[in-house]
Amino acid sequence: MTPTVILTRPKAQSASFAAKLRAAWDGPIAIVIAPLIKIVPVDVTCRMPDAVIFTSANGVSAAERLGLPIGLTAWCVGSKTAGLARAAGFATITGPGDADGLVADIIADKPTGVVAHIRGTHTRGNVSARLNAAGITCTDVVAYDQTVLGLTDEAISATSAQNSVVFPLFSPRTAKILSNEGPFAAHVHVVALSEAVKAAVSPTISREITLAASPDGNAMLSATLTAMQAQIGRG
Repeated sequence: MTPTVILTRPKAQSASFAAKLRAAWDGPIAIVIAPLIKIVPVDVTCRMPDAVIFTSANGVSAAERLGLPIGLTAWCVGSKTAGLARAAGFATITGPGDADGLVADIIADKPTGVVAHIRGTHTRGNVSARLNAAGITCTDVVAYDQTVLGLTDEAISATSAQNSVVFPLFSPRTAKILSNEGPFAAHVHVVALSEAVKAAVSPTISREITLAASPDGNAMLSATLTAMQAQIGRG
């Protein structure tokens, strides 16, 4: 039996990942979209920076609402975020997929002027503080909040049954929120984007954890498909 895949990212991101799973999986597939975080815009203004930093797709959407000019340089955490920023009219520089690598790249490039990190209320990596400590002027623009949601009834039903469930998790905060929802009766296999995500998963909710080969969407897709295949026949 094919395991149920439960996607916990905000709706648009979950729907995009679900479409890729369906396209790549050969056979029937059960996907439940159950966001654990809702993106809520914050009323904020942004003085014109010389460049911006995007550590998520939500930052790109927030920047568009702020009315930043076309062609502004944008440091992006990874290729997906860079693609969205490019489509929005920014001149993108693509990072290696995580905040640590992005900070290292920016420090190495030594940009001048003011760089604005367009981010949410909850963030990791201390991007602005680390850049300022390295002599690069960086300001935080908190443009959205990430409010907590509980599992949907459909997701609760799936995790309450004696079957196999795969949770692709993309952030430590989502991993912690999910951990608070457990324990679960189902055999849960977590696919983690990074070591930080893996470390945030409580052992009470997951019997198996797979770490993606790299912190990006393609690696998460591949790892999720592999986890699904491994669970066939369990329940």
